[in-house]
Amino acid sequence: MLRSLLLLCAVSIATQTLRAETPNVQETRISFLVCGDPQYLAEHADQPMQLDPLSEQANRGFVKRVLALPGSTLPEAMGGGVVASDLRGLINTGDLIDSLDKTGGQYPAMQRYEWQRFLADYGLTGQDGRIPLPVYEIHGNHDGPQGDTFVVDAIINRNKQRPGVLHLSSNGLHYSWDWGPVHLINLGIFVGAGERRRKDHHYAPRASLEFLKADLAKHVGDSGRPVIISHHLHLDAPEYDWPAEDLAAYYDAIRGYNVVAIFNGHTHGSPPKHRRWNGKQISPTIEGIDNYDPDDAGASKLHKGKPVGLAHGLLYVQIIDRPGTQQDTMLVRSYVTRDNWKTAHWDRLWKKPIKSPDDDDAPR
Repeated sequence: MLRSLLLLCAVSIATQTLRAETPNVQETRISFLVCGDPQYLAEHADQPMQLDPLSEQANRGFVKRVLALPGSTLPEAMGGGVVASDLRGLINTGDLIDSLDKTGGQYPAMQRYEWQRFLADYGLTGQDGRIPLPVYEIHGNHDGPQGDTFVVDAIINRNKQRPGVLHLSSNGLHYSWDWGPVHLINLGIFVGAGERRRKDHHYAPRASLEFLKADLAKHVGDSGRPVIISHHLHLDAPEYDWPAEDLAAYYDAIRGYNVVAIFNGHTHGSPPKHRRWNGKQISPTIEGIDNYDPDDAGASKLHKGKPVGLAHGLLYVQIIDRPGTQQDTMLVRSYVTRDNWKTAHWDRLWKKPIKSPDDDDAPR
């Protein structure tokens, strides 16, 4: 009798342990990285053969860190566990190279060299660069303020082969795709109406607002599915850079959708930060749409012989989609360096509940 009782207890304990250790087979995890502003900078030469030494160190260091992340241990303060080994891809929020906002002299040769270095490191599909992940980049002001440079043309061509692209803008520049139940949209420098810049303003939006509205209507509709949007400029950029009427129209276009995150670049703000946007204000202390700034990935250089920009960062994002809509979660972790990626550490964790409907009935 005693032996049977002990055996029954052992089976019960083993079953409970197995249940605790076995992940929910119905749970879906969408894991990916977000970075921005690598700003590859070539040496000043008629025929550049190398990057600025600090740009070289920063971008090589970034690639090395990315390669080491999958399967690495997360500190308990970051939620514990390990970084996912099945990362979906890498979103890059623009300023891929440094020199394409400049003209004349050695700059054309520098620009071509910088772009080749970007391609060698990032690739496109996860099979053709040093980073073994599909890449989803947008252009920033250093890649062409008016969106009319060879890098922008290259992005348009890359979009035709980019893994999983669901919808392309009529000009071929802006695009969207799905990762499981999540719909993602990449929108260039900033969200605005029309192809060209407004009078007395800085950048050309390349009709990103028109694409955003059409994409949400067609591929999200009233499904309630989570939406993630990326663009280069920050939401409190100067009005000269982001016209007030365009910023207001952007908020009006998305306020009725389940936008769970907006990612931006441009600021080089260390460390990576989280704020919320209600259409009029942006602050970490208000209610609104969550906005994340990953810091720059590699915008370091020598300036008058002195190092500039040694602090960098990236974001590791996870969306956990469980049965029902009450337990879905989004986690954003920041990974940072203060010494040009010689060393790096996990810095912050932002965690929030989200809603991801089980019946993905978004129109395709």
